[in-house]
Amino acid sequence: MKTLKEFLKGKFVYDNYGQYIWLVQPDGNHQKIADLRGWGAIQNLFKEKDGRINMDAAADFQDELGQWYVNTLNEKLNKP
Repeated sequence: MKTLKEFLKGKFVYDNYGQYIWLVQPDGNHQKIADLRGWGAIQNLFKEKDGRINMDAAADFQDELGQWYVNTLNEKLNKP
């Protein structure tokens, strides 16, 4: 059985098409770690005064959040 440290070797990446967080391991295997959820809450952060939602701004925010997660995970992964 692998230890957590052995399993987490590799690099986290964000897939902004599917909003998934993947762990790409040194042998090239991909492990899906998480789905970035929260679209219902995120889109409501970008309501215009007329009630319409700025979908582009909401999608950009969701992708920025996903990238923040993988950056944070990779920083943690690379700490001794």
